[in-house]
Amino acid sequence: MGEISTDVYNQLRHALVTGELAAGESLREEFLAERFGVSRTPVREALRRLQVEGYIEILPHRGARVLGWRVEDINEVFALRGVLEPHAARQAALRLSESDLVVAQKLADAMERLATERPMGFDDQIASLNNQFHALIVGGSGNYRLSEQVQSIMELARVRATFQRYSAHELNRSMSHHRELLEALAVRDPDWAEAVMKCHIFAARSVYC
Repeated sequence: MGEISTDVYNQLRHALVTGELAAGESLREEFLAERFGVSRTPVREALRRLQVEGYIEILPHRGARVLGWRVEDINEVFALRGVLEPHAARQAALRLSESDLVVAQKLADAMERLATERPMGFDDQIASLNNQFHALIVGGSGNYRLSEQVQSIMELARVRATFQRYSAHELNRSMSHHRELLEALAVRDPDWAEAVMKCHIFAARSVYC
């Protein structure tokens, strides 16, 4: 992709991930070209990439539209996460630096405070911290390709994921998983870390399905 097309792609993906562009919304090339001040060619290239990544669909003679989420889609995303992230946690138990472990602990502490105090907008704040927490652990695996794959899946999942769906019990359970995962990482136990992450991912899936 050219530089202009990449810029259009990044802006459109951000709008999709944040929910600015809602499921079912039409994405007309001519409108997007005018919005971004570019020709239709880079817009078309960006839309094709977003289609490959599962954000949108392009229908013959009807143009592109934002995809909604079915239960099958959610299951697919969590099935992939359930394979990749536990493996990343296993590797992170052996490779995560002490400084990154300290950062992860601070992120977990901040999430727990938000879950307890529940200030206005706490769910969005937890979501942001949670993304940082998971990215730190996956990055700590030392496997660049694995990290790239998980990041792509996590970005797609953010279109659907929101901590507003969590009950108090489910939110506390998620925070507890974070704490146990940190304990496993601290003692460098790959089996324990892998098992906790797998449990964490599939417990999250139960919230959405």
